[in-house]
Amino acid sequence: MINVYRLIFKNYMKDHPEHEMRIVISTGNPTEFENYIKYRSDNNDMFYLIDIEFADSQTKGIDLAEEIRKHDATAKIVFITTHEELAYLTFKRKIEPLDYIKKEDGIKSMNDSIYKDLDLTFQRLHELNSQRRKMFHYSLGSRDYTIDVADINYLETSSSSHKVFLHTLTEITEFRGNLNTIEEEFASLYRAHKSILVNLDNIHSVDSLNKMIYFNDGSSCEVSRRKLPGLKRKMAQ
Repeated sequence: MINVYRLIFKNYMKDHPEHEMRIVISTGNPTEFENYIKYRSDNNDMFYLIDIEFADSQTKGIDLAEEIRKHDATAKIVFITTHEELAYLTFKRKIEPLDYIKKEDGIKSMNDSIYKDLDLTFQRLHELNSQRRKMFHYSLGSRDYTIDVADINYLETSSSSHKVFLHTLTEITEFRGNLNTIEEEFASLYRAHKSILVNLDNIHSVDSLNKMIYFNDGSSCEVSRRKLPGLKRKMAQ
């Protein structure tokens, strides 16, 4: 059956070239699989298709899934099984699988179920990544901070090299950073000036004559003449 599973995954990759995915292990040897789980060094998002029964082995797929959960709390786990009665064990062991696929339903049904599970996995990853992009991370000394991008009015470069002033709804903070890198990561931030990134969602109004941007909390910053037309287009979208 391993060759069947591999073919299903390969066909999915061909049918969905927009998704970045690859097969990193395919084996009927539970020891080899367990070693991979324990010693993998990457932080990639993982999707595991596990047969609850391994031929000629006392190790069960549920045992391997439990091992996965020790090392990867967010991995998506799908069980292939002829023993639905074992499903309660996954709840008892807090494995939280994404799906159970019954072998007796046939290869066509198995193929459709795996496709649906992969679609759901990529959908959830996209949603999670979107949520992550809404959070802004920065460091002060040895301490790391995270704030919602919605709380940012604008960022501007400091006179000090590689320093940025972060203007939020409640405070101003200086940290080591680079506007170019920040701009690439957050679509809601617009380069209103060579030294200023503004949060489009927090702009109340723009004074074109005096080239000033006013935010919802009453604070303000400059906008360059060259960047003014682009700012207006962005705000109109």
